[in-house]
Order: sequence, then C-alpha cells, then structure tokens
Amino acid sequence: MAGLTFVDAVNFPSGTGTGDDRYGFDEGTGTAWVVDGATDVGTRRVFPEAVEREASGLLLFESDAAWYADTLNAALTAPPQAGEAPKAYLERVITGVAAKARKEALCDLSREPRHNLPSAGGIWMRASGDAVEFAALGDCVAIVHTGGKAHFVGQLDLIRAEHASNRQQLAEPAGKAGGFAKAREARDRMNTEGHHWVFSLHPQAAARAEENRVKVSEGDHVLLMSDGFFRLVEPYGLYTVDTLMARALEDDGLLSLVNDLRQAERNPEDDAKIGRLKTKDDATALLVRVD
Repeated sequence: MAGLTFVDAVNFPSGTGTGDDRYGFDEGTGTAWVVDGATDVGTRRVFPEAVEREASGLLLFESDAAWYADTLNAALTAPPQAGEAPKAYLERVITGVAAKARKEALCDLSREPRHNLPSAGGIWMRASGDAVEFAALGDCVAIVHTGGKAHFVGQLDLIRAEHASNRQQLAEPAGKAGGFAKAREARDRMNTEGHHWVFSLHPQAAARAEENRVKVSEGDHVLLMSDGFFRLVEPYGLYTVDTLMARALEDDGLLSLVNDLRQAERNPEDDAKIGRLKTKDDATALLVRVD
C-alpha cells in the first residue's frame, strides 16, 4: 500500500472564533492527525491574543488552547525521519513546540503553575506497510473500517470516566464552577507519575502515548476525531462505533453527523444528566482512505 488519501473533514467550533480543534493530513508521508486543545481553566493568559502569521494580516487566538492547538498542528506537518518510531517522533515534536512556547509566551513559563500551561489531546497516525499505526495522548480517538468491520482505537474508559465524574460534579451545589476548579487541580497533576498524560510542554509525555497498529487493505477507511465529535457515541448514544463509521462513509456523512451532534446539544438543561461541563464542544473529524 502506498499511503493515505484524503476523503473528507469537518471542524466546527462550539462558538465564534477558531475553536480549539485542528486536523492535518500529508498524503506524501501517509500521515494524518487530529488535535483537541484543552479548554483554558487557568488564572491568566500566557500567550498573546494575536500572532503575526503572514503578510496578509493577523491570525487571532481567542484562547491559549487555540494557540497551542494551532502550534502543535503546524509542528505535526514536519514528517517523521526515516525509521523514526512514533513515540520518538512525538517527543521531538513536543520539544519543538515547548521551545516555541517559551519564546512566544508573555511570561516565564517555568514559573507558572501547570494549570496555566496549555495542553491538548491528540491522535496521530501513519500508513506503514500493510497496517496503519497510531500514537495518541488524551481522549481523541479513531475508527478503522477494515474487513467490513469497525475497529475502535482510543481510551474509551478515560472518556466514560470523565463523563461520570462530570455527572457527579454537576449534582453537587458547586455545579459547573466546581467542575472547572477540579479541572485546574487535574491540570496541576498532568504529565506526572500516576496521573494523565497529554500533549503540553513536557516531552517526556511522548513515552506514555497509547500505540496501536491495525492491519488494513487497500480501500479501507480511517476516521480520526476529537472527543467532541465522538460525543455522538459517548455519552449521547446516538450511534455505535459501527453505525458512526457507516454514516461517515455516506455522501456528506460528516456534515450530517455534525448536524445530529448540534441537535443533541440544544438544551443546556440536559448537561447534568449527560455529564458535560460544556453544553457544546468543538467537533472535528477527518476521514481518509488507505491506498
């Protein structure tokens, strides 16, 4: 097999602006990825709101999460070196992002608590011989459609635990405010032993990436997505992994899935029952074909 071919993609922010999700694809290297910047919960902005990108003007970042997602996304366009393993590649990418962060930050990042540092979930894949291989940190996921079946790639237990924790928190008097306070506590523990490992400014996190390898054949498909898009399966239950993939493969399938998603997010009164701190979340998905 030669690699991957782009089929379709959607990136729908939950509000105005760029949102905190990004996706990328490189047909030449057979790589693809989705990045989901973690919502800002810190006590201050550490990156400027506007960064000069090109002579045509400014690209605005409404959050540090958007800055990080955009910077990580750009870094992933640099392909792996010959023979470079996925974890080694991610370590090199994160090292470069951390150097850029230190250069562009408005403050000394080494003095900031971890809850003020940007972070993201992300899943990266590449075609490799008769298989596709994945490396992921956080709650972005993938579905591989091969042999007529859908093969799930990701940390489903992590996603379910997050929604269960949210339901418990939203039942307490502190409600959403308490949820975001707990999020700051969790960020202070990110990328430390015994806690969650994500993309941020810590290259050592790459060694904890979840790796998967799935054998594929020519004509198979892979759907990469942020957890905001995967809400259609967990926690909404509107689709299963199999039916989500089947719908994605239809004409305008990804766009119709986003419409279904937003319909399920019309009522903030459902937040406590469903277990969501944000009524709507950024939703991104990328569909590629194996060639």
